[in-house]
Amino acid sequence: MRALTFRGVKISRRGLAGAILTYGGESICIDSVDPSGCSIALYTHNHPGHSPPALPGIPVYSPFAGRIVAPGERLELGKGVRLTVVHAYNISLGGAVAHPRGSGVGFLVEFPTGLRVYHAGDTDLISEMVELRGRVDLAFLPVSGQSVMNPEEAAEAVRTLRPAIAVPVHEGGISRLRVFKRLAQPYTQVVLMEGG
Repeated sequence: MRALTFRGVKISRRGLAGAILTYGGESICIDSVDPSGCSIALYTHNHPGHSPPALPGIPVYSPFAGRIVAPGERLELGKGVRLTVVHAYNISLGGAVAHPRGSGVGFLVEFPTGLRVYHAGDTDLISEMVELRGRVDLAFLPVSGQSVMNPEEAAEAVRTLRPAIAVPVHEGGISRLRVFKRLAQPYTQVVLMEGG
């Protein structure tokens, strides 16, 4: 599937983990290396495949450039769209991690139509996700297990969040998508979208 419309918002993917949310003639792009056609760019962290080498000439919200954001912040993006910045990080089991706490974020984007979209960023299954339970209608969740949640952990995130729709990103191959879909499908509708 290339795109879907849910509660008046057109939702599509772009790249490894990118999402495009189009509402009221404006496009909010999350982790899109190619920000063409975007009105606003949100970046969860500064890694290749998630952010461009140079900032686009549009409003940027990220933990590393543009309007610097941190977990707990709530912002108005215009047209009644609200942004809540949430935690995203890897849990250390004694060694170095690719995404230490404080280096990246996730986003909860809320539209006037009532739609609430969560983009987890590059994260493990973290305790802060429980704070979003009942506040997410559609979730973009990484599933590759490569410095992010694996399919089993992403399915556990679905059980915690209870979104109506879950879109896997940062896939890591068809076998991981199948595992995620099998484990998550009892709790949500899993929609596989092409990265475009």
